[in-house]
Amino acid sequence: MVPPSEINADNLICDIKLSTVVPASITPEDKIHHLTGADLAMKLHHITTVHFFGGDAAEGLSIEDFKRAMFQWLQLYYPISGRIRRHDGDGGRPFVKCNDSGVRIVEAKCAKTVAEWLASVDGGDYHRRLVYHQPLLDRDFGFTPLVFLQ
Repeated sequence: MVPPSEINADNLICDIKLSTVVPASITPEDKIHHLTGADLAMKLHHITTVHFFGGDAAEGLSIEDFKRAMFQWLQLYYPISGRIRRHDGDGGRPFVKCNDSGVRIVEAKCAKTVAEWLASVDGGDYHRRLVYHQPLLDRDFGFTPLVFLQ
């Protein structure tokens, strides 16, 4: 096992590419999604999940295949392509403006295979070093995608 101090994602992760996928058709103008009380209670909290799959699960798939399928499901679930805004009235209550801004796709290469990575960290919480984190500029959510897929 590699000591945590020696695990440096900067040395392992390279060739990071960002792109955006939008719905296949235009969302009607002025369409909004109202956030629930539970949504607002979460505020700046987010969920990061990492799912590991063996090579067989994605064999023969390209990023283009992945994006092509996303165009269609984003058309059905268009609010996740929007951005958070605040109402001028109503106490500045946040809502999602369904403006087809899209879901962010992160592509990256790693110097290790999944099996090598898992063996080197011996089950620790080091998977977070594999996940891309976009810095939030002054908490300006108007430009921050609601979903990142890597």
